[in-house]
Amino acid sequence: MHIDPIEMNHKLCGGNFMKHNHRIPALLLAAVLLLSSLAGCKKSGISLDQASALMNELDSAGAISIENIEAEKAAAEAEAAAKKAEEEAAKAAAREAAKAALNNPSSGSSSSTKTSAEPAEPAEPVTLKIDTPVEAVPLEEPGLYSAPPFTPEVYDPADTRAFRILGAAYSDGDWAVVYGECPVGLHVSAKTADGEYGVQSEGGCFALRLYSPKAHAKAEFTLSYNGETVGDPVTEDISIGLSSFEDDPSWDVWIGYANQGFYQKMIPDYTHTNLMSYSVKENLRSRVASRVEKLNQTGDGCELIYLLIPASMTVYPELVPDTVKQGEGESRFDQLKSVLTEAGATVIDARESFAQHKNDALPLYFDYDSHWTDYGAYIAYVQLYDYISDRYPEAKPRQFSEFSWDWGYFTRGDMPYYFDVDRGGLVYEYNFIRNMTFELPKPLQNFKRFKTDDSITYSAYVSEVSEGRTYESNRPELPDIYVFRNSYSAAIFDLLIERSDKAVFNTMFTYTYNYAQIKSADPDYVIYCLSEWDFNYIIDN
Repeated sequence: MHIDPIEMNHKLCGGNFMKHNHRIPALLLAAVLLLSSLAGCKKSGISLDQASALMNELDSAGAISIENIEAEKAAAEAEAAAKKAEEEAAKAAAREAAKAALNNPSSGSSSSTKTSAEPAEPAEPVTLKIDTPVEAVPLEEPGLYSAPPFTPEVYDPADTRAFRILGAAYSDGDWAVVYGECPVGLHVSAKTADGEYGVQSEGGCFALRLYSPKAHAKAEFTLSYNGETVGDPVTEDISIGLSSFEDDPSWDVWIGYANQGFYQKMIPDYTHTNLMSYSVKENLRSRVASRVEKLNQTGDGCELIYLLIPASMTVYPELVPDTVKQGEGESRFDQLKSVLTEAGATVIDARESFAQHKNDALPLYFDYDSHWTDYGAYIAYVQLYDYISDRYPEAKPRQFSEFSWDWGYFTRGDMPYYFDVDRGGLVYEYNFIRNMTFELPKPLQNFKRFKTDDSITYSAYVSEVSEGRTYESNRPELPDIYVFRNSYSAAIFDLLIERSDKAVFNTMFTYTYNYAQIKSADPDYVIYCLSEWDFNYIIDN
């Protein structure tokens, strides 16, 4: 019996697939027709049973051999599996060779040329299952991975910047914030009918916390340096606005001391009023333990890491307004760390390193924005890759001096925005931007992180930073990572790419755990990077 291929196509898909009556090999015809039928079933109404019957009809007629098709398919799958196994073995060998070079100084560094007369033996492929113990290797000279200590700014009498008030808004209750500018290094004092208040400016910028039950207040401002008055007092009539976000717990802003702003949503973690119940903890522990076990059997072994970033309130309790009392005992942060650790996940608790570096020359957080700075992200990156480099030595974090830290004035912080004081271009903060000074991997060449030169906060990051993307650099000695993240990832984004062979970023704020996607990416590490107020996405996911 002869079955015309065009007629067969009409039976399977309504005649839309083959437009020309060319003769093709039976195997290719069968594969094409089967794929066409499956793709077109929804449009033409054919069922899978009907498609199967037609394929059997072809087989019986001798036009094709289903047995041969299945055999060739199995052979192709076996070949692909063998190729993947070969690639994984080569990758594992490269990593093991790098580790051996690091742990054997006599052999030189991994990048040096071997000078021995004996030919180098090929490295044995080693499967790096994550439950294989590795020795923790501390970083040499920790001081190489941080900024120097803070030193006070110096006032220059030649600084001609004028004192001026930029805007004011209510914060918590009758307390308000007053944004302004003055010469660098000066202390700003304000005297009103309700009291006296002061703040040390930073780079000539200040955010003063002031009490005013009335929306219009007269204040006398005095500038000083090392206790000595500079210039004459200035009297200002201040109009204090009411933020349109004051009733929104997600975006209501509070001003603290020393120019530091906070979000109201940080308060439950600070006061310990959002603790997890026993049932919530047990549910989370069970869910994470299951993921840890499954990931351990993925590829050559995948480790689940949680990079937990504290809110600025947690790191700087001394700057929190007295109207908020810090909680005692166990916090939700403590609970989450314990549950994740008990479930078998690795927890990088950035509170430890932040406590050590909170008084460095570079601040960990913005004053006028809710996010960490490039330096805060760098300190967390050092802690993360100090851990990862125990297994992947070439992934050791870059030293502080390998970056330039360029100071300047930047606008569009989210706190003046939510105070309804500034939408960008009025209130500036003196801060810095981190730039890499070494040779960049291909994914980062010509990569610009920010949309504008005068803003380095989250809103200024380009779409590539927030979208779900994959970056590959063809450096098999480095690990592959798969990252879940919130907006804090924007400042650590390029650091993760630079220390990874392949970096897969889930779309920002998308936390759905899709094992099939993770398995397809075949990472060495699945990393959650979230700030403290967004821990609920870990707990509830």
